[in-house]
Amino acid sequence: IVFVGHSLGGANAVLSALKFAKDNEYIKDSIRVWTFGQPRVGNRQFSEYYTEMLGNQTYRITYQGDIVPHVPPWQVLGYQHHPLEIHVINKDGDFYVCQNTVREDLDGAYRWPTIDTGVADHLDYFGKPEITRFDPLIEW
Repeated sequence: IVFVGHSLGGANAVLSALKFAKDNEYIKDSIRVWTFGQPRVGNRQFSEYYTEMLGNQTYRITYQGDIVPHVPPWQVLGYQHHPLEIHVINKDGDFYVCQNTVREDLDGAYRWPTIDTGVADHLDYFGKPEITRFDPLIEW
């Protein structure tokens, strides 16, 4: 059972997978979660609980200077990411697998100061504008 989402859809995938895992613990090990450009979903307590439930089955993909993984700001509101982050560092697809801990890994998306992030990288995962993957009416 795979939950996938981009941006807010990634946050929804995380919440939906967690609810499904809680309601169906007997098949929890068959769940996988893939998110792309996901914002922070909860505080440290949520992140630790999520990691306990689905941490080894979740892959959070971030891309270069995408601004969305930087929101909401953890410094002000206490939001934190859950692991495991795979940070894509260029259009060639080179990546870094961040430490499997509940914190902001300085080798992942957090390596980009928020002031240096933007929407362009949020819309351009793996070198293609995200919308073109889902809308058959858009041609290259």
